[in-house]
Amino acid sequence: MSDASKVPTFSNRAVFILVTIGAAVGLGNVWSFPFVAGENGGSGFMVIYLVVLLLVATPIFMAELLLGRMGAGSPPLALKRLKGTKIGSFLWVPIGFMGLIAGILVLSFYGVVAGQAMAYGVYSLSGTFDGASTEDIKAIGESFAADPKIMFMWHIIFMGLVGAILSIGVHKGLEQMGKFLMPILFLLLFSMAIYAMSTGDAATTLDFLFGFHPEKITSSVVWEAVGQAFFTLGIGIGGILMLGVYMGEDLDLPHTVGWIVGADLLAAILAGLAIFPLVFASNELSPAAGPGLIFEILPNIFADIPGGWLVGALFFLLLTFAALTSAISIMAPSVVWLQEKGISRTVSAFVISGICIVLGLLTVFSANIWSDVHPLSFVPVFESDTFFGVIRKGINIYVLPIGGLAFALMVGWGIKRETVIGALHGGSDGFHLVWLWSLRFIAPVAIVAFFISQFV
Repeated sequence: MSDASKVPTFSNRAVFILVTIGAAVGLGNVWSFPFVAGENGGSGFMVIYLVVLLLVATPIFMAELLLGRMGAGSPPLALKRLKGTKIGSFLWVPIGFMGLIAGILVLSFYGVVAGQAMAYGVYSLSGTFDGASTEDIKAIGESFAADPKIMFMWHIIFMGLVGAILSIGVHKGLEQMGKFLMPILFLLLFSMAIYAMSTGDAATTLDFLFGFHPEKITSSVVWEAVGQAFFTLGIGIGGILMLGVYMGEDLDLPHTVGWIVGADLLAAILAGLAIFPLVFASNELSPAAGPGLIFEILPNIFADIPGGWLVGALFFLLLTFAALTSAISIMAPSVVWLQEKGISRTVSAFVISGICIVLGLLTVFSANIWSDVHPLSFVPVFESDTFFGVIRKGINIYVLPIGGLAFALMVGWGIKRETVIGALHGGSDGFHLVWLWSLRFIAPVAIVAFFISQFV
């Protein structure tokens, strides 16, 4: 039975959509999507990404929101309230705890990247990028990555902000940030995409992202595309489940999810269109530049346009806030779980934030003093990865799909069909049939096949 009446809800449907878009749209779209697409050949990656996003990730995204609405608690508590007597129900609560641990690991590198976005906002505001050449901007990035003290300092600042906001309340902070900042971020992304497509190599970009090149679809591309589809929506670790707690009992979930997923996909495509035209127009940049791609490309845009120092500062500031809303939703389940154990909200927020800060050293050192350390070199899929790569890739291609599979099975098979349909508050009979069919068969088969493909 739902206890949703005991928790605050967002003021209206539009605000919930904006807040959830803020949670889904962040570094996964603007930072991760371009560099992962670039490293994996573009169009082949895009085909798998779109198919998985629409047929697998979106139905699970809606299922996770529904579990939050019905369970009204942290992932372990919500799933404990909802678990029935079905086979495998003993795993429901452990899956909730797996999400808490995964969320902390995500934040350990997410905070480092978001910290760099904050730093670049300051650099833009101070005019550091004005008139800088591609080589100058690359040197700035290399200098930043080579200094663990600077990287760690910005990581601490960002994670400290996340902890501070959570210490005073999740609901109000997310609502105020989401409804004002997300529209501005989209406006900037759209403007930057127009600029890049009009001044860079638009034809090569469109072919790279959307051209038909089946030879680019390899097993490693499939792994990365599946993981990115889950990562960009933030599903599988309980953060979306927590947002479901605050959405209210009467919200039309199918239409709401359609808006959220559409905006998430739009943000990723706009980021690609804002970055790749300039990459292909330059002889000094590569689409496979890796995690530092946006920190090489975007300052080039700002360096060449009038008032670029202000536009750059505003963009990196808004990107930071987008990352902040995502980080809050990722950390919230752990904080709420500690609160349910009787620990104060302030202590809970800063304890989890502190753990994320310490673990962030693994990502910080991966960029400099441990850049040649490959902790799982004996595992083929991780053989060339640093600690950062192991955490990011491990979460993307293992933990998120496992969590997503569990949520699909919980809603598809573990809860009565009538209860699930009644809790949606929207959608036609045909939609219900297709959605449940996806949760029961398409998503589980696709995810299991994905795992099997890694060992064939």
